[in-house]
Amino acid sequence: MTQLSMTGDDWFSDGDKKRQARAEAARKKAAIACAKALEKAADAMRDYCHACMACEDASSPKRDDDGRYLLMRSMLEYSGWLEEVYEK
Repeated sequence: MTQLSMTGDDWFSDGDKKRQARAEAARKKAAIACAKALEKAADAMRDYCHACMACEDASSPKRDDDGRYLLMRSMLEYSGWLEEVYEK
């Protein structure tokens, strides 16, 4: 029987495996840092929205479809996904 393609873990050298492990570790570290930064940005956005509401003028968010709320929810959602996937 002839193997037509070079696939599977047995075709990777030790250097390839180490390089892949380092790349995955760097991705995990960056994902966790990103999740923390997104949470911090969402907190800042929430504080900004509260400050706008305190002004009681046209700058205050009117409804839940306001772009600031949507952005804040998206940041928190993605942050949660990153933590769920990479903080294991």
